[in-house]
Amino acid sequence: MTYIPLKTRQELASPAPIGQRHNQIVKVVSSLIGQGLSADAVFAELRGKYDPTLTDKEIAGVIRWASGKNFTSCTPRFTPGRVLVPTRPTSLPPDPVANIRKFLSGFTADEADLWHESPWHPLEDWRVDSIMLLAGTYHAGELVNIVTDHSIDDKGKANPQGYGITLDRDAAMRMLRDTGTPQGEAGAWLRMNPVDGKGVSDGNVTAFRFALLEFDSVPLDLQFSLLARLPLPINAIITSGGKSVHAWVRVNAKSADAYRERVAEMLGLLKPYGVDQANKNPSRLSRLPGAQRKIGAGPDGRQRLLYLAPDRADSKPVFRGQV
Repeated sequence: MTYIPLKTRQELASPAPIGQRHNQIVKVVSSLIGQGLSADAVFAELRGKYDPTLTDKEIAGVIRWASGKNFTSCTPRFTPGRVLVPTRPTSLPPDPVANIRKFLSGFTADEADLWHESPWHPLEDWRVDSIMLLAGTYHAGELVNIVTDHSIDDKGKANPQGYGITLDRDAAMRMLRDTGTPQGEAGAWLRMNPVDGKGVSDGNVTAFRFALLEFDSVPLDLQFSLLARLPLPINAIITSGGKSVHAWVRVNAKSADAYRERVAEMLGLLKPYGVDQANKNPSRLSRLPGAQRKIGAGPDGRQRLLYLAPDRADSKPVFRGQV
């Protein structure tokens, strides 16, 4: 389904009075034609919004005019070297929940919606989610690093610790198949980007493929909904088993410096929406689905894969329908 920008939806929801209607339909028609709607679809959308004093001829005339122009889509797109998000932070107050609700404009999505939109549907047995994630996000021959050891800080939060285990992707998938997803009391973590087997620092990363989005203090329902609507190339969405959701955004940087610059810009733009600003480095750990945590756990502590789109590089929202 075609994406209709928020401002256009607001115009459609509040038809202008006589004397202001022409200017409004010019804006609306230009937007809808730019989004790829056919002339007939635009006419049908507008005809029901105005009373008969706005004639069919006037609406059709504006549509013919707009169809002859080269209007471009208002939907943000991903281009190599740059990640786009919906609104610049300087225009938003420091209230993530309010900012998210304003951006969503009534749209909601839950775990089932994300699963439904996923090109690769996670299986019914959540414990094998780890195998599916590795199959979809790493290439054969790449080295995968999994961590289960942890330490507890003075706030009672479990933090990953140690070097973990590093295996070839296919060997890691066989291990997961034969012995199950490894886990400790705090669950399990996975480095999003492959490493060289000689360490787990930024200097050991061999492909600067993914960046991590997670939230500081935003309710889970709003996290699901926002991730479903952000115009970003999201390849995976994983529950942490606690109070946050992790999203893997495709970056495909050519170097560590390019990665940090690109990710820092993206995180800065998303700061008003409560996105954690610490996830700037390429050796960052995310939660490994298929594990279950006890420390800091939610209702069941399960770390689950909700959405997996291995080949996505565009910046269309996960949920592409109208709201």
